[in-house]
Amino acid sequence: MNELVQRAGEGDVKARQELIELLTPRLEKIVRKYQWISGMDKDDLKQEVYMAVIEGLDRVDITIGSSSEYLLKFARWRLLDCLKKILRHRCGENFETQESHVEDMCNVNAAMTAEMELLDNRMTEIQKQILHAVAAGYTWREIGDQMGFTAANVAHHLKQIRKIYG
Repeated sequence: MNELVQRAGEGDVKARQELIELLTPRLEKIVRKYQWISGMDKDDLKQEVYMAVIEGLDRVDITIGSSSEYLLKFARWRLLDCLKKILRHRCGENFETQESHVEDMCNVNAAMTAEMELLDNRMTEIQKQILHAVAAGYTWREIGDQMGFTAANVAHHLKQIRKIYG
């Protein structure tokens, strides 16, 4: 399998097709699960997971672990990121159309901002950025990608923030 992944990563079209065929049953299972959960169009979800596999070929390290499992996890992560962005967008549309929800959200944001100002004096700049990103609804992985480190580093900083907060 690693040899096939390596050839596919080097641009061998036949190897990519063969790899996709081998992964298709598991990719279809991922698509069915998240289609059932989200109600999204199955073909759109399928397109996301197949694109993720192709994109993941550039990132996979065949010397570590199972390259096929990495590609499947990468596809699932990308699908979840896509679903999260869509839901974030839908929530934004709902709040814009319903004034009472906007007002409630503003009250929550004002309270959160006041709490964050109390914490600001005791946190590092990185911790502040992470806290703001979490409050904006980003995942640990998305935050890590934006800031140039791993989700584990984000988790560490959040743990430190919790210690400060009490």
